[in-house]
Amino acid sequence: MQACRDIAEDAMDIFSCCFCTQCKPRYKRLVDSIYPRNLSDGPIWSNMQKLTFYAMSHPEKLNRIGIYIVNRLSRDLYRQRVSMVEVAVEAMDQILKACHSSASLQQFFESYLKMVQKLLETNDPHLEKLATDLFVAFANITEDSTSYHRQYDFFISKFSSMCHAFRGEHTISQKFNGLRGLRGVIKKSSNELQVSIWEKQHMDKIVPSILFNLPDRSDEENAVYSSGDGEINDDDPYALAIQCLRELMEKSSFGSLRAVLEPVMSHCDAHNKWDPPPTYAINTFFIIIYSIQTQTAYFVIQELINHLENMTNAKASIRIGIATVLQRIVSKSGTSIGPLVLGIFHSLLKRLRVSVEFQQSRQCPSVDEEKAFQRTLMDAMGDFANALPDYQKIEIMLLTASNIPIITQEERKVKTSDEILQKVLVKTLLKVATKYKTFYFTTLFSEAFLKTLLQICLAPNAEVRLNGQKVFHTLFDRHDNLKQLSHLPYIQEVEDLQLSIEKCPRQDLVFMHRQIPYITSVLFRVVCLADDGNDTKLQDQLDAVLCSMCLLCVEVGHDETLTELFRLAFGLQAFAVDTKDCRFSLKKRAEIHNLVAKFLNLSAQLLAIPALHQHVTQVINLRTQRGHPRLNIVASAAPLNDPLKTLSNGKAPIAHMESEDDITTRPLGIESDPSLLFDLEDVSEALKSSNKDITRLLIPFKPSSIPGVSTVAVDELIGIKDLTSKQGSDMPPFVFGPSSSVIFSATDEADIIDRRDVVQILDDEILSLSSSSIEWTPPASEINSRRNTMFGNHHPDHRLAEYKTPITLDNVRAELSQPIDMAEEDRKDQAKSREIVQMFRERPLDELSAMLVKDLEETDLSKTIDTLCKRNNEWAKIQEYGSVGKAKTIFDIKFPSIVK
Repeated sequence: MQACRDIAEDAMDIFSCCFCTQCKPRYKRLVDSIYPRNLSDGPIWSNMQKLTFYAMSHPEKLNRIGIYIVNRLSRDLYRQRVSMVEVAVEAMDQILKACHSSASLQQFFESYLKMVQKLLETNDPHLEKLATDLFVAFANITEDSTSYHRQYDFFISKFSSMCHAFRGEHTISQKFNGLRGLRGVIKKSSNELQVSIWEKQHMDKIVPSILFNLPDRSDEENAVYSSGDGEINDDDPYALAIQCLRELMEKSSFGSLRAVLEPVMSHCDAHNKWDPPPTYAINTFFIIIYSIQTQTAYFVIQELINHLENMTNAKASIRIGIATVLQRIVSKSGTSIGPLVLGIFHSLLKRLRVSVEFQQSRQCPSVDEEKAFQRTLMDAMGDFANALPDYQKIEIMLLTASNIPIITQEERKVKTSDEILQKVLVKTLLKVATKYKTFYFTTLFSEAFLKTLLQICLAPNAEVRLNGQKVFHTLFDRHDNLKQLSHLPYIQEVEDLQLSIEKCPRQDLVFMHRQIPYITSVLFRVVCLADDGNDTKLQDQLDAVLCSMCLLCVEVGHDETLTELFRLAFGLQAFAVDTKDCRFSLKKRAEIHNLVAKFLNLSAQLLAIPALHQHVTQVINLRTQRGHPRLNIVASAAPLNDPLKTLSNGKAPIAHMESEDDITTRPLGIESDPSLLFDLEDVSEALKSSNKDITRLLIPFKPSSIPGVSTVAVDELIGIKDLTSKQGSDMPPFVFGPSSSVIFSATDEADIIDRRDVVQILDDEILSLSSSSIEWTPPASEINSRRNTMFGNHHPDHRLAEYKTPITLDNVRAELSQPIDMAEEDRKDQAKSREIVQMFRERPLDELSAMLVKDLEETDLSKTIDTLCKRNNEWAKIQEYGSVGKAKTIFDIKFPSIVK
């Protein structure tokens, strides 16, 4: 019946239109009445109200009203009567607002969208704006029922083309209207029950149109990614583009993310948006990351990595840009990755391996750019690990360590790519390790992981060994002491370092009990492998070993660990003294002695054992006074001396100064002066007096083999194998004299004679010296100790034949008989004079004044009394007489009387 009624009404409409106007249906007469007679006038609002009331009262007529208005619009567009077109647009808008809840609105929408389409087809900016307003109003209507047949293909194409418009003064308005239209399409068609816009043909139009209007400037993050929910100005398409992209990503589901991301990456490829600095790409992906759900953010990272794999043959600058974007966004989505973390990190490691192999090939156009790409990728891995929980950081470090190739010295020339890959992966491991905070060693250092790290520290490449040490430093540093212990100088007061020391957990003590022999063995080999051809590399390598020893001392601090570290220190000292088996340069041997001195100085102050501290300080001061200049570790920490002040030995300052040639060519002389070496006997007695177990300390240090770690090639390279075999058989118990007696067996401990007996023996035999030796005066020393004179104690087997006086009458005669090169002396004198004059010209007055009045501090009464107390301290006599008593106060000291 309804179909018959519609046919009858259509026939009546045709009849009324052709023959009689009064016979028109009421809705047509109401529509005609809203048009003014004068084209310049607006719609007749009284009749407009009648039309809207009729539409609300007769919802079944909505479809016919819409069709009739569209027909009149078509005639007006053909005749270019814009004012009449505006009346029709206003009528459609009023009817839509009045009847938005009508059940017949679905049929009216067809005529409504047809009107919008006709307006958009005109390509007139003004009419396009009217059409956009109509479409936005339509998009804001919430429909009760879903339309399954409605298509938006035309609107997507038209609005996308408007986003790329370039029409002079109307460019901004057209782009703005195009973005408004796309925003309406996204809002209206995002419902899964409607026609999907997530298909490739639609996304290839929508996404590039939005990206084309995104700002390409280096804004701050907060400014670019603000929510933008407020009012957007008509002249700001950039802000609207950001809002459109945000809404597009918010509407997308997990299954439709790839459809959006692929056009984004294709747009960046086509318009060179990856070129460094990739500000545009970073801003775009930040918008994407902030707009999607947190649990799906990892998918963006995976798609970027896949795109990076597809761009393997692209220029390095493009890959650097992609890696930079990956680095910036990975920290924002790292917490949502979950169980896929190892897969993603393995993909990044694979990209690193491919880059290293490409770097070694002939097709690589620029090695520097390839290295820059590798650094960027490593930074991305570090930021990626920083956003993960601790247990996943451990998994990442284990995965990275398992991918590091292990090569020997013989394989370096053959496996060059593996060596570079090893270097890159160790840097990556270091980058990840810096993001991890260690709590328990047992949780972190599994057996396989520790063996890999130890093997890395013995790699043929010096840079790899140094980075391996840094990995240990980062993982051992649980209380942020690494900054104070890196490149540790001579420290007079340990309180100045402000170290954070806490008790080591029991499980970590058990771990160190098993692993400390292997760690010290590796540290010994690292010192031997240190390259002495480059002073900077040598210093860095030895400073890294010193830092490792100090960190173990501070972080563990257990007696067993300290004993092993002391054994390592004395083993290094003995190896550096042995000039026959140790073929190191003078510079390296001196640096090894300085390493031992710095470690013993720090550990003695941390242990707070007065006898130990006194012995270490005494040896360091002796080296400062009469040792080789390279053994003077106090010089860097001490204030500048007054160049005009007469020295204690009576020489003029310029004559006393030594040239660089003298310093570099003169031997250390430490073998002939045992007092410049740390004495194992004194150290062991000091530790024993504090109830420390010294059984292990008396056993000679010998680098042990490590299960699962190849050390044969390293031992053969540095000659440790011959040295250790000699230690066990041919070497006497005291190889390097009593002051450096490191290599002796535990069975010889019973043969150590008490120091008081040694003093008695020396007193009995002192009268047998010749008169020329009796008149010898020892060099000046600031330390009042009998160890610096001929009455110092020594092993009884050596007696006085082993002790050589520094100066005899024959030596003085030989020195005086040598001719003096006056030209050389004048050259040295002039050079030092120029140096002093230059110092007074360039240095500030305050610094020079402090240097000149420095001697005034020595007249301070309180300091003089303090010095007298220290000289008479009972603890200072432990080393000489073995007596232990209460320290005297100033009232107990018997000062010499001036009254007879």
